[in-house]
Amino acid sequence: MSRARAAIISLVLASTLALVSPASIAEEGEITIVEGHVDGHGPAWLEFECLQVSCTELELVVRVDGAEYVISDTHLVQWSGIVDSNLSWRVNVGEGFDIDDIVHDSILPDDANLVEPGDLPETVPVPGNQAVDFEIDATSICQLDRCEIDIQSEIQELAEGAVIVGSLENQEDKDSIRIPGGNGDVVVIEDFRAGGVADLEIWESGTSSKSLLGTYPSEGSFPMILDYPMNSTLWLRIVHPNDSGLTTYKIDVSRFDNSLEAPDGGELEGEWNHGEHLEFRSVTYTGHVSGFDTDGDSLLLQAGGKMEINPDCAFIGEVSVAIHLIASSGEIAIQEQGATCPDEIVTPADVFSIEFRITSNGPSSWTIGISSDSNNDGNMIGDAPDYLWSDGSPIGYYDPIIPGPGVLSGTLGPGDNVDVHAIKIEDANGSRVYIRDEGASPVNFQIQSLEQGSWIILNSTNGSMISLPIGTHALRIEKLASSDAEVEYRFTLFYAGEDVPDDAQLSDLSYLFRDLYLFLGALMVVPLIIVIWWERKRLFYGSRGSEIIEIHERRRLRRLRERLSKDASESEMNEQVVESALHQLGDSPWAGIISEWGDPVIRHMTEQIEVCAWGVDKGDSLILGIRVGAEDWKLAAIRFHSPEGAVAGISEVSPKRLFGGDEVFLDTLESESKTFIRVKIDGNPSVLSFQLSGLVGGEPVAATPRSAVDWKSLEEE
Repeated sequence: MSRARAAIISLVLASTLALVSPASIAEEGEITIVEGHVDGHGPAWLEFECLQVSCTELELVVRVDGAEYVISDTHLVQWSGIVDSNLSWRVNVGEGFDIDDIVHDSILPDDANLVEPGDLPETVPVPGNQAVDFEIDATSICQLDRCEIDIQSEIQELAEGAVIVGSLENQEDKDSIRIPGGNGDVVVIEDFRAGGVADLEIWESGTSSKSLLGTYPSEGSFPMILDYPMNSTLWLRIVHPNDSGLTTYKIDVSRFDNSLEAPDGGELEGEWNHGEHLEFRSVTYTGHVSGFDTDGDSLLLQAGGKMEINPDCAFIGEVSVAIHLIASSGEIAIQEQGATCPDEIVTPADVFSIEFRITSNGPSSWTIGISSDSNNDGNMIGDAPDYLWSDGSPIGYYDPIIPGPGVLSGTLGPGDNVDVHAIKIEDANGSRVYIRDEGASPVNFQIQSLEQGSWIILNSTNGSMISLPIGTHALRIEKLASSDAEVEYRFTLFYAGEDVPDDAQLSDLSYLFRDLYLFLGALMVVPLIIVIWWERKRLFYGSRGSEIIEIHERRRLRRLRERLSKDASESEMNEQVVESALHQLGDSPWAGIISEWGDPVIRHMTEQIEVCAWGVDKGDSLILGIRVGAEDWKLAAIRFHSPEGAVAGISEVSPKRLFGGDEVFLDTLESESKTFIRVKIDGNPSVLSFQLSGLVGGEPVAATPRSAVDWKSLEEE
C-alpha cells in the first residue's frame, strides 16, 4: 500500500511542480526555479525551504482564484488557504542558487480522492445519535497479490484506501470522520501530515459509550496499524494542540476487510484451505492479522523439488511465522515459529508447495514473496520428478507440456539421472508427436503412452513419432553421462497433427502379383543354395568350425592383427583403418580369432558374457573382444584399474565412444553379438585389470576376471 501511495504522490507532484530548466528570469537578479498549477476546490498548503544557511531573494508568488500573494524570506516560505477553482505558484531565488538548494512539501486538493466538503462535526457523536457525520469508505483492495498493478492503473485505483484533505480554521475548529468497518478488520493509517501543527485522535464509539484510544501528532511515526474496535465504530478526529491559525491536513487511511482476505473471498484461515497454491512468480503477497484473530493467516505458494528458495519476508508488529513444505510424501516442518523467515530453504525432490502460517498477539501486517536461482525443468518449477507418478500422486501439480514448436530445457545434475515430464494431449482422437533434440546432449528421450488412472505404460518410443490418446502421458529423460556430471538438455515436443482414424475399405489384390512373387522367391533361394554348398562339410559332415576358418579366414585375421598392432602414436596411423579392422573382427568367427591370435592376456568367461584382451605389439594399447550371451547388456561400461593402486587412465578409444577417466561407456551390447574395441592406456600401472558392468534382465551385473595383466612387462616386449 505504501509503495502505491508513493507512486501516486510522485506522479501528482510531477504534474503540479514543474522544474524550470533552463531557468527563466523573473525580475532582474531573480531566477524562477519552480512553477506549478492545479485546478480544484479545497484546502491547500505550499512550503519551500532553503537547504543552505540562507537563500537570498527567496520568494514564493501564489495566485489563487485571481488574487496574488508574495511571501519572501531567506530560509522558509509557505502559504495555506482555501482554493475555489485554481491555484498557481512560482518560486524565485537569487543568482547562485538552483533547485538542488530547495526542498519542498505540499498538500493540494488533487492529492486526495476525498476533500472536506465543508465544516465537519467537531465531536464524535454520542452513541445512538450518529445521523450527522462524515463517513469515508477506506476499504483497500490490496490483499494478497491484488495490489500488484501497473502504474497506469494505480491512478485509477485510489479506492485502495482513502486520502483525505481538510483544514482547521483555528484552535476551536475540530474535524471528526467516521471509518465504517467490522469485527476482525485492520486499519492502517499510512500517513498523517499537516501544514502546521495538528493532532490525530483515534476514537471508538459503541452502542452505549465512546472512548479515546490514542492521540498522535502529525510529526509522529507512521504508518500505524489499528484493530477495528469490536462491536463499535472507528472515528478519526483532527484537532489543534495550540492556536496556530489555518492548518491544512492530509490523512492516508486504509481498512482491510477480513472477509476479503482469501483468493475467492472470505477470511484467510490459520492453515490453508482456499484451494490450490498461488503461483510462484516475482510478486509479493500482503495480508493483515487482527489482534482478535487468534487463528492467524496462512499463505500457500507454489514450489518445486530440489530448489533453493529465498523467502523475502517483512512484518510490522509482533509476528510469529511457521513454514511448512507440502510434498507427495507428506508435510515437512521447516520452522514452527519465528519472528523472521530463514535466508534459504532447500526443498526435497517431491515438494510442490510451501506454506507460511502467520500469527500475532496484536494488529500486524505481513508481506511475503519467494524467489529462486535454481534451474527449472521444462514447464515445471524446480526439478522434474525422478519417477513416473503413481495412482496417489498429485497429477495437478505437474505443469504439463503441450505439444508445439516451443523449445524447452532442463538440467540433470550430480546424482540426478532421470527427469519425468507430463504431456497433455487434448485432441479427441489423440495426437501424433515426436521429440527433436535441440542440444545434442548425452541424454535418452522416451515418450511413454500411459493408461489413464492406473498410469501403466502401454507403449513407448525413443523420441520418434508416436500416437498418444487424449489425456496425460509422460516424457522420460535419462542421463547417459557419468552420475556426477551435470548435463543440460534442450528439446521440442513437436505436434504432427491429430491421429485421425482411417476407415477406408481394403481389397486383396495380391493375385495380381503372383507370378512376380514366384520369380522373386526363386531368385532369393539361389544365394541360400550357394551358402549351403559352401557350408556343406560343417552342416552335413560335422566338420569343426576351426577347419573352415583355416581355409577362409586365417590370412584375413593375420592381416587385421598386423594393422591393429601398429603403435598408436605413429602419425601414419589412420583412424578409419583401425575402425574398419575392428568392425571386420566383429564379423569374424570367434573361434577363428582365438585360434589365429593365440591365447589372450586376460580371458573371462561366464554364461552371460566372454571377454578377451590381447596386447598390441610395441604399444600401450589393448584390443578387447566381447561376446555376449543370450541376453542384452544395457547401459554397459568397462572400467580399467590397477589392483596395486597405480593410476590407469584412458587416453583414446577406437571406434570412438564416450569415455572419461578410466571408464568407457559401451551403451547396449545386444545378445549373441561380438564387439571389438582398441583402448590406449594412460599412466604407468604395473598391473592392469578391468570390470565390465551393465543391466541384464533389469538387474545390475558385473564381470571381473580373477587374474590381471602384467602390464609393465607387456609394454617392454
